[in-house]
Amino acid sequence: MPTPLPPLANLFQGEEAVRTAYARILPLENSNLMLIRILGWMLIHAPHEAGRAYVARCINQCQDDPQIIEEARYHLQYFVKYFKTIANKPTPTPSNDTMGARRDIILASIDQAPTSHSQAKDRALVRDNYRCQLTGHYDDDAYSHIPAVRQESDAAPAGGIGPTECHHILPQYVGHHIADNELRRINAATIWSIVTAYGGIVPAQVNGAGIHNLRNIMTLRSDIHKAFDHLSIWLEPIEGLVNAYNVGRIAPRLCPDVPQVVTLTTSTPLPLPDPRYLALQAACAKVIHMSGAAESIHLILRDMEDTLVLSQDGSSAGLLETLLYGQEQITMFEPSS
Repeated sequence: MPTPLPPLANLFQGEEAVRTAYARILPLENSNLMLIRILGWMLIHAPHEAGRAYVARCINQCQDDPQIIEEARYHLQYFVKYFKTIANKPTPTPSNDTMGARRDIILASIDQAPTSHSQAKDRALVRDNYRCQLTGHYDDDAYSHIPAVRQESDAAPAGGIGPTECHHILPQYVGHHIADNELRRINAATIWSIVTAYGGIVPAQVNGAGIHNLRNIMTLRSDIHKAFDHLSIWLEPIEGLVNAYNVGRIAPRLCPDVPQVVTLTTSTPLPLPDPRYLALQAACAKVIHMSGAAESIHLILRDMEDTLVLSQDGSSAGLLETLLYGQEQITMFEPSS
């Protein structure tokens, strides 16, 4: 849904630096639609004022129009690309003979943060009562092997049953597999600097094992998890309400059983998802779709899947070079096999 940037008019009242930045990029839109719209929509949909001020500062520090274009390209490479392409690979539900027993263990150790994907999934299932947080569907393995879950589900058959997966709001693979790779370390640091400046998130909270903290985890039905990974659906915090969100989606019929407004709840002391993480994810989703970057990135990824390994002569890298500087930027964040 590529969308033209609106006129300045009454946007950003009281934020003169932001208005100046927006006025600088508007005349460039027609000649660089996608790249300029990335900056424009980042200003409009910034998750907080400091994030908007960061983007405005990046623009205003540019000495000329070509530098503004390069600034937009930079954010496409190191920001949008990061959220769009890093897959969250789910792991199987814990072994059948331990699912029920683990609930008591987890609740007895609520001060211990999970350190792996499987631990995060275990704890999120307990926190979310073995249900998808957005639809109430019960996890099918829990239904099969935990009598209390089966009894509760059978008493409310409208809830449905199906596979659920562990969703990392901030993708779990940035910062992994970089210890012996200087290029990856440098670029992971660059990514986190943008996440910090635009999203207001301190890297120490989600670096390493912190990425599995329950504040970064949701239990989602499999199809909804996929939609979140593609940034096709997102949650926008409702100001003034605790853990309440408007559901955004790229099409009204996408995941139609997810209500327009959701409130995340738990009957346990385990922490719910952090609204800041969800706000950043929502901003990224709106920016890549409204700028038109989503389709371009999709084509790039499809091109990579078709070729598997980019040709040494560059013959398969044409699509990448249309958007980026070269193949290294597109591959350096891929997790090791």
